[in-house]
Amino acid sequence: PFVLQSAETMKTAVAWLEPHMERTEGQTRGTMVLATVKGDVHDIGKNLVDIILTNNGYRVINLGIKVPVADMIAAAREHKADAIGMSGLLVKSTVIMRENLEEMHRQGVDVPVMLGGAALTRNYVEEDCTAAYGDGGRVAYARDAFDGLSLMDKVAQGEFDTYLAAIQSRRA
Repeated sequence: PFVLQSAETMKTAVAWLEPHMERTEGQTRGTMVLATVKGDVHDIGKNLVDIILTNNGYRVINLGIKVPVADMIAAAREHKADAIGMSGLLVKSTVIMRENLEEMHRQGVDVPVMLGGAALTRNYVEEDCTAAYGDGGRVAYARDAFDGLSLMDKVAQGEFDTYLAAIQSRRA
């Protein structure tokens, strides 16, 4: 609880300081659409990711809880997202994530996707979820909110695909 409280305090402080800071219009490190998947109401981890990314210069479109994949796809297209983050605490949420990736692939979505939540395992994400997202399989496992920041940094620096290729070569 202290990590979340301190992150919320930081977000409040940054919001207070922002009007006094110089900022070039449109200046952002990247945009992420973030959501807790359909059927899941747990959002503490997702909200922590939102706060950490926002405090590090990213624009976050936080869609909330119980979000259908169609809403994620629409938001990613509308906001020209650089990445999509899906969160879920429940075991059934891991299945929903895989189904969402299959639908995103059918809809031609090709942005990097980061998956996080207590029920996920690295192996499940790197095998099942990567395969569900099609040939490119641009999916990564975020162990925690700071891992999510590290992954988003890789997206912003153009290193995400290289990171995934290294993971796949280790698994081969």
